[in-house]
Amino acid sequence: MPQIYDHTHHANIPAEAIPAYLAERGVHYEFWPVDSAPDTLRRQDSLTPEEQQQILSAFQDSIARLSQERGYISHDLIVLNPHSTANLEELLKNFERTHIHTEDEVRFIVDGEGIFTLTRNGDTFSVTVQAGDLISVPEGTPHYFTLTEARNVKAVRLFQTKEGWVAIYHDEESVNA
Repeated sequence: MPQIYDHTHHANIPAEAIPAYLAERGVHYEFWPVDSAPDTLRRQDSLTPEEQQQILSAFQDSIARLSQERGYISHDLIVLNPHSTANLEELLKNFERTHIHTEDEVRFIVDGEGIFTLTRNGDTFSVTVQAGDLISVPEGTPHYFTLTEARNVKAVRLFQTKEGWVAIYHDEESVNA
């Protein structure tokens, strides 16, 4: 279950209220057990393309179901940590800029954790997602993503286009994110 801090009301949201809190703001959330993927691969810092495919294959049924329900046509696995991402801090600076997308931003956390900060329906809130959490930030929602102090996440990303999400910043042209 993710953790939520509501910046607008300066309050932590109790665990039992999180699904309703997200649903009221139009944010899709699901929990997928991560034990279908080999634990050694989930916890490994770096993954070969073949190992990435093994992880994606472990969640293929859930990915296929969600893709059919919500119109996703492609997916990938992103691995962010200081050991496998040479320019991690620079990349995070770009991630931490508030932007929107013309499609949903969907991430399923396979391992590690990250934080989405969103503004929806007049509320600004941060959602800390961990292994097993799937979150879909609705298109047009101002948000940004960063890592926790652990600086580690493996996440499946689902897309409605082959190009992936395009970040639209208020201060410059669109860039792929």
